[in-house]
Amino acid sequence: MIEGRGTSIIQPEALWQRVVYAMRRAIVIGELEPGTHLKEPALAQRFGVSRLPVREAISQLEREGLVRSEPRRGAFVVGVTEQAISDIYECRLLLETCALRRAAERIDEQGVAALAALIDRMDTGVAAGQVQVVAASDMAFHRLIIDLSGSRALVTAWEPLTPLIETALGIAEATVPDLPTAVGGHRGILFALQQRDGDEAARLMSEHLPGGEKLVLEAIRRVREGRQSA
Repeated sequence: MIEGRGTSIIQPEALWQRVVYAMRRAIVIGELEPGTHLKEPALAQRFGVSRLPVREAISQLEREGLVRSEPRRGAFVVGVTEQAISDIYECRLLLETCALRRAAERIDEQGVAALAALIDRMDTGVAAGQVQVVAASDMAFHRLIIDLSGSRALVTAWEPLTPLIETALGIAEATVPDLPTAVGGHRGILFALQQRDGDEAARLMSEHLPGGEKLVLEAIRRVREGRQSA
C-alpha cells in the first residue's frame, strides 16, 4: 500500500482503489494539504501508475467531498477538518442507533453468528497486531448492523460515510496502544441485540461511537503534529 513518498510501487490489481486509498490517507493526515493542485502526471509518477487510475481516484475523492474540480484549472484538495470528522460521527450515531432498534426486532441466529464472527476476527487481528484486519472487521460489524435493520434508506445514507471513516479508523487504530479496549464495546452491543433490547443496544452504541471519534481525532492530530515537527 502506498503511504506517501519513498514507498514501494503499488501492485497492478485494483490500481485506482489503491491510489484512492493512498490519496485519501494523505489528505486526512495533511500530507496533501488543502489547496494542493492535484497534477495527474506527478501523481502517476509518484504512485508508479498511468494517469487513468489517478484520474479515477480523483473523481472518487471529488464524490467524497475531499477534492474539488475547477473548470480549466484542474483538481484541488479540499481537506478534512476535525469538525468534518465530528459531523460524520454525529451522522453515524443517528443512523446506527436507529438501525440497532430495528435490527433488535429482526435479528436471527444467522445474524448473531455473523456479528460474533466479526468480533472474533477483531480479536484475532488484535492478537496478531494486524491493524488493517481490526479496522476492516470493525467497519464490517457496523455495516452489518445497518444491513440487519432491513432499511434500504439507512443503507443508502450510511454507505457514503464509510470511505473516510475506514481511512481515519485505520490511522487511529495504528496508534492505539490498547486495541482490546478499543474494540471491546462490540460484544456488549451484540449481547443487547441477542436479548432483542434495541434501546440498550442503542445506548451502548451512544457510548461506543464517541469513544471511537475521540480516538480518531487524537490519532489524526498526533500524525499531523508529527509531520509538522519533522
